[in-house]
Amino acid sequence: MKIRNKKTISGKMLEVDYYPIFDDGRRVPTRAPKTKPSTEAQEKYNRAKAKKKIVRLVNANFDNTDFFVHPTYEDFQAPQTEEQARKDIVNYLRRIKTKRKSELKKVSAELSELEEVCKESESKFLAVRLDKLRHKVSKLAEPFKYIYVMERQEYKSGARKGQLNWHFHLFMSGGLDAETVEAMWPYRINCNRYQPEKFGFEAAAKYIAKDPCGSKSFAYSKNLTQPTVLEPKDGRVTKRYVERIARERVDDKDFWEKKFKGYRFVKLVKKFNEFNLNWYVSVIMVKADTGEPLVNPGAYDDWLDDVC
Repeated sequence: MKIRNKKTISGKMLEVDYYPIFDDGRRVPTRAPKTKPSTEAQEKYNRAKAKKKIVRLVNANFDNTDFFVHPTYEDFQAPQTEEQARKDIVNYLRRIKTKRKSELKKVSAELSELEEVCKESESKFLAVRLDKLRHKVSKLAEPFKYIYVMERQEYKSGARKGQLNWHFHLFMSGGLDAETVEAMWPYRINCNRYQPEKFGFEAAAKYIAKDPCGSKSFAYSKNLTQPTVLEPKDGRVTKRYVERIARERVDDKDFWEKKFKGYRFVKLVKKFNEFNLNWYVSVIMVKADTGEPLVNPGAYDDWLDDVC
């Protein structure tokens, strides 16, 4: 048996994992052969796996030029089937995609006109406007991407007891203005510029982690950039080394930032497996040029629930 060191890069987020494998590369079992996890344990595993997938995809595809949007319904507007709610969000995304194309044509034409004017003018105001238009054209020309989490809410009391409502938490490409994004959803909505430094990398995770009514699902466009998993390094560190960092380096910011230069330490998550008697450790880092992320201390507590 030896220790595998694996790195996963999702945009500006870096994960460094340490876990045991057999000499032939197979993972060491985390529970006894022919035993099945309980329903609760399986749900916990599925939730942790979904959470990790969303966090990685969000950070690999979206930044502060994109949107974090929260479409929902007034009580009396909410559809009473998941099929209709999903149809509403899919149609909304289709309208946004169409609007981006028409806006690109409009802004491109405006840019061409302004470039002609600027050839004969040294106005700083026009130069600033030109830069903004170029940025907008560049953003609108990018492929439209999205990820959304869908939550189902059932009213437990009052006049609408037993009826349903739906909430979406949506990451999507920028380029349009927030007012346009909000106006294209005919119900309740709140649109924010996605700010990873403000929200921290758990911005999406907290929505998959909480469970107000038990039903939720997520979907995403097929053109998303996938996280990069670097070639793992096997046998470079020992079981004793992993045990030591699990006990002694949990909050050692200086140690990890010196080890992974160019990255800022966010959190170390550890878990001891009672069956195979091994520590599993995951270190979460962020590119040093992104500022200090405001990370919820508990955001990554279940980060290893899908591996041990």
